[in-house]
Amino acid sequence: MYKIFLLLFLTLITQLSIAQFGGPSPVKVAKAQRLKMSPVRKIPAIMQAKVTTTIKAESKGMVQSLAEVGSSIKKGQTLAILTDTQSSLREQELLDAVNSARARFTFLKAEKKRLSDLVKKNLISKTELEQNKADFLAAKSELAQVQSRHQQYQDQVTKLSIAAPFDGYVIKQVAQIGQYLNNGNDVLQFQQSNNLEIIVNVPMHYKEQLKKNKVWQIQTQAGIYYDAIVSTFVPSSINASHSVEVRLTTQAQGLWSGQALTVLLPIQASKEVTAVPRDALVIRRNETYIYKIVDNKAQKITVQTGIAQGSLIEIKGQVTAGDSVVIRGNERLRPQAEVTIIE
Repeated sequence: MYKIFLLLFLTLITQLSIAQFGGPSPVKVAKAQRLKMSPVRKIPAIMQAKVTTTIKAESKGMVQSLAEVGSSIKKGQTLAILTDTQSSLREQELLDAVNSARARFTFLKAEKKRLSDLVKKNLISKTELEQNKADFLAAKSELAQVQSRHQQYQDQVTKLSIAAPFDGYVIKQVAQIGQYLNNGNDVLQFQQSNNLEIIVNVPMHYKEQLKKNKVWQIQTQAGIYYDAIVSTFVPSSINASHSVEVRLTTQAQGLWSGQALTVLLPIQASKEVTAVPRDALVIRRNETYIYKIVDNKAQKITVQTGIAQGSLIEIKGQVTAGDSVVIRGNERLRPQAEVTIIE
């Protein structure tokens, strides 16, 4: 046991000594890229839901329950429940009317057959049969009418339970529990989820850059970049600022309606450049440089920076596409220092 402990202790001391006195420095690297980039102008934008609607009552009733503000509700799930204290009485009244009309219809139908047989035997006049036919048609019409009224009322009763028309969030309760609502009264405001768009007002003099399905970039306040696609725009100035309203869509997750963003608008034609992640740059007072890995050693390369796009930035210097550049651990490196690449 003592020998094992001593061996572990000596191994630890050796590793610490190597790290402290010139051992390979651990670094993380990325590949330089050759790609097309263009100068951009940053313009403030806003993320918003495409659909925000006011849910209205479709039947009379008293509010029994309401979904809470902020609740995530799936399509078809209950948003609110209304109660109608007269519903059971009205239901019974209409059922009685249906049963009465059906009984009269059934009787006249049977009577029609009996009278037809009697007419054939010349036991009664055709006048009685004609009167029966008229009464039968009236009873048939009356049955259809009361059945329709009953079905309409059942539909109203069904609408006492208000379901979500799509997946979304409750953003405001307009009605209150215990409040009596009429058909068409506002109940709550509901916002569709997973259907967001970015709205940005682009200065009119950049209108040549506006093309549908073009891919731009957006930046969050946390400095995270996402791709966004130009979906539509209004080809005219919308106000005195002489700007064009542009709408973009994105597949980025975790963005909220109302969130402030920055749109990176390309303002010139793109050109092919060599680019590296911004984290590769080491910026000092008199120079900007990166470290390129050559034969497991850090080679210092002085560079000039150019166009930036998202997390990438154009550089000019002795760097080509495919070169490995240090993006973590570069602040403490020294030229020609040996490195160990970590994932």
